[in-house]
Amino acid sequence: MLKSICITALCFSLSQAEQTKILIEEPSYYDIVQADVSKKVIDWSNIADTTISQWLGNDESNLSCVSTKILKPKSKSIDAFFQNNKYFNETEDTFIRLRTDSDFQTKASSSFNLRLSAQLPFSKCKQQLKLFVEDISLNSDKQLKTKSDNADTNLGIRYFGKVRSGIESRYSLGIRGINPYVSARYRLPYQTDKWFIDTTQTFQYSIKDAFEEESNIYFDRALENKTLFRFNIQRGTSSDVEGMNYGFTFQYYLNPKQNVGLRLSQSFLGNTKYKTPQNIHQTKSYSGINNYVTSLSYRANIWRKWFYYEIRPAVNFHKQYHYKANYSVRVFFDFYFGEYH
Repeated sequence: MLKSICITALCFSLSQAEQTKILIEEPSYYDIVQADVSKKVIDWSNIADTTISQWLGNDESNLSCVSTKILKPKSKSIDAFFQNNKYFNETEDTFIRLRTDSDFQTKASSSFNLRLSAQLPFSKCKQQLKLFVEDISLNSDKQLKTKSDNADTNLGIRYFGKVRSGIESRYSLGIRGINPYVSARYRLPYQTDKWFIDTTQTFQYSIKDAFEEESNIYFDRALENKTLFRFNIQRGTSSDVEGMNYGFTFQYYLNPKQNVGLRLSQSFLGNTKYKTPQNIHQTKSYSGINNYVTSLSYRANIWRKWFYYEIRPAVNFHKQYHYKANYSVRVFFDFYFGEYH
């Protein structure tokens, strides 16, 4: 039944996108409200930008402000369209995003989340400070989630250091839920003839989760006809989790139209000391791949350019479920105010 719903929803979305070749040009009440809120977001950002800049003794011509030369590969626009974590970690856009997130699974409970994210970069001192709010969330169901789906509110400020030897640095001070944390992220992008290689290393310490660190290497290759191939290697450790998490992900992106995108993803996730229950009183350590995830994402904005929706059918084979198929479908609706892709 779930597989039929996924296929039907995807086919309907494709047909709707084909029928809507040009976004509605006649402004409606919704467009007026959205434009008004977007203007307020940018105005508030400019006021805060000017105030903070004056406190720091900076102005627009201050040469002490950070000025970075950032590579802008083709993958940057694709990440912006799909609004993934990599985009939010690197973008300088000023925006507020309201997202509804529905997740239906065959072997786990369903969930519905209403998430609010915001970002206010201070451009008068180029890329030096940035206020951010991530995932103010109202959850209908609590369940096990991945780190990227953590529902706790993340509020704080980021400082961008100068680029040294090609390495970009970013330092954050914030609160996740009611727990303060500090983090540092380092990035080294490199462009070859055919590949864009992006390496990141993150360190984080918080009262709740103690110490965490994570490494990612992205290998991006732009292909013909608005397509991108990405291979991601990731690893990470945490003081409250035994062993090391690691994963390999292959992704294929396709943007056949300006307002339509497809992503096919295959992930292999594992841990060097994964624990699985043997019975009520005993667990057994396991080393190796413990989850295989295949997903297809369809993302488009067919009504207004500030309104996106995404359908993501997937299947995973997790050791927790004895490697039996767990079918799922996630549906996102995104509303943007301010600057957006």
